[in-house]
Amino acid sequence: MASSSILLYKIKFEQEYHIDEIINRIENDILDETRIVVKDYTETSLSGIYIYAEIYKSQEYNFQINNFEVITRKKYVVTEFHIDMKNNYMDIWGTAKNAQKIITSISLAFDNHIVIEALEMKFTRMIEYLSKEEGIYVGKVTARQVVLNDGLLADCTLDLSREEMPFETIDKYKKNIQKISFRWKRTESIIRMVIHMSGTVTIYKARRMIKDNELECIYKMLLYAGGN
Repeated sequence: MASSSILLYKIKFEQEYHIDEIINRIENDILDETRIVVKDYTETSLSGIYIYAEIYKSQEYNFQINNFEVITRKKYVVTEFHIDMKNNYMDIWGTAKNAQKIITSISLAFDNHIVIEALEMKFTRMIEYLSKEEGIYVGKVTARQVVLNDGLLADCTLDLSREEMPFETIDKYKKNIQKISFRWKRTESIIRMVIHMSGTVTIYKARRMIKDNELECIYKMLLYAGGN
């Protein structure tokens, strides 16, 4: 199952731009085989993909010469992102490396007259938000240095899938928890997610496969976690 980490940023343009100009600027040619393509937009937001070619080498067996050889290949890497100009945030669905590529490209498109800053998503605030939401089904919780009844410390995995009040257990061990896996049941589908102590959020679904109302719920959680 494909998964994506979500990275959240504050974004602020130093002057006002019409949505058409924003699109024209970021869709400009960047480099050969590197592009930003806007897939959907409104007057105050846009969703797009960042595409670039990556060269890699693999060792493969050549039956004609009866030996291994190094083959150079090319693959295209696609990273999804979304910008909300009304609420001044951007979310990027991918690695930190690819996120930096997108940030650099957008900054250059506006001659660096734009501020993009990472938002730190706080683990405890994510837990707090999810504990109040409906449709949250907690699965396995990984914890470190948990004090057992005999006083020993242990790293362990707790299966809370059958607990009626899983967040009571989570609250008890929240200082020791490393990550929490859960299912978020919406009207017509289920989103599988993992939140990490570091603030990283992993979703086992591509952004383009998630409905708008479900994305809205995810954004609310992220913005709450990134708040003060």
